[in-house]
Amino acid sequence: MKNLEYICNLMTDILNISITLLNNEGTIMAEKTANELINPLYSSKQSFYRQVIPSNEKNSLSPAIIGTPFYENVSIIPITNLGTIILGPVLSKRPSRLLIDNLITAYRQSGLEDALSDYYYSLPVISIAKLGQICKLIYFLYNNKIYDKDITLPKMQLPNHLNDEKTANKYILETHQNSSFHHDPIAEKKLYQFIIDGQKENLLAYWKAFKESTSFHFGKLSKKNEVRNQKNLTIATITLATRAAITGGLHPEIAYSLGDRYIQDLEELQDLKDIHFFTENILYEFADKVAKTNRENYSRPIFQCRNYIYKHIYEPLTLQSIAEHLSISPKYLSNLFKKEVGIPISEYIQQMKIEEAKKLMTFAEHSLSDIHALLNFTDQSYFTKVFKKYTGITPKQFRKNTVNFL
Repeated sequence: MKNLEYICNLMTDILNISITLLNNEGTIMAEKTANELINPLYSSKQSFYRQVIPSNEKNSLSPAIIGTPFYENVSIIPITNLGTIILGPVLSKRPSRLLIDNLITAYRQSGLEDALSDYYYSLPVISIAKLGQICKLIYFLYNNKIYDKDITLPKMQLPNHLNDEKTANKYILETHQNSSFHHDPIAEKKLYQFIIDGQKENLLAYWKAFKESTSFHFGKLSKKNEVRNQKNLTIATITLATRAAITGGLHPEIAYSLGDRYIQDLEELQDLKDIHFFTENILYEFADKVAKTNRENYSRPIFQCRNYIYKHIYEPLTLQSIAEHLSISPKYLSNLFKKEVGIPISEYIQQMKIEEAKKLMTFAEHSLSDIHALLNFTDQSYFTKVFKKYTGITPKQFRKNTVNFL
């Protein structure tokens, strides 16, 4: 036993790899760690070892390399009459930050991003071929036998959404492909645009109408469990709604905290109707938070002014007409608007009309001549000039880029 501990200590010092000796019952008999960090996605070291060593490997007489669902590799080396040596964990390559975020989202462990990243960066990077050779060396030292077969990593059957980085990206990266709205990305973008704009009433009306559309169906992220499937879809919705709310002006800390809380609350639900109602409520709450944030950032007259411009964007808008609606003097409105918003009201109106034009080009099929007329530009040439002023490209170029993106 002392010889085993000596070899463990020596190998760890030389290779910078953790080595653990387990008896036949799985109890830790000796251990030499290269670092003190453990994977935060496991509850304990013992839990890690139980999951790392499959039941069919515990009594195996051959060394093996096992891959975990978290991209770690370990060597399992049987020792005659004593138990098993665990060599590792190690990595064959370091996971990207995006892949770490995907793991956190998929396993619903928000808050562990930094801990998991630190853990991965503490592990040595060793190729499968080299790990196999080290495995053979330790097997020979402990058993005094030569193992002359190749030791390779068997292909892991990971969850579909984590099988590789490209697939994992589809799971979390905007979740346009793997969540809801499979056949209508334009409709999806329009839904989240309501959150960006803080238009909660319009959002709810659109959401309800869209769910009832015969051309609409949800994608499936879990084929075996419909409750789990709907929860996964709602997690994707929360992710997108959080980002939309931040774009709309909600402070990122508030938005992410809301998202984390919603995911935690979601996991308590077991009824499909409750999950559907919960999803609807999440969308409303994010839009409402954006609307309240915008109200708090401006005085009442300016909030009313911005709201009036939004609601009457398809009408001729002038300083005089807006001031009359608000029952304040044009000069007072002009000075207050410039002070709080930072630009003249005429420029703000132009910006909002261009934003609306972009939505029409993205979400509808109006011609450019129809769009400039709808938004009350004097002619198409002037519309093109203003559009390019605020976007840097012409309306035709914007429409072409949008079509290519979708």
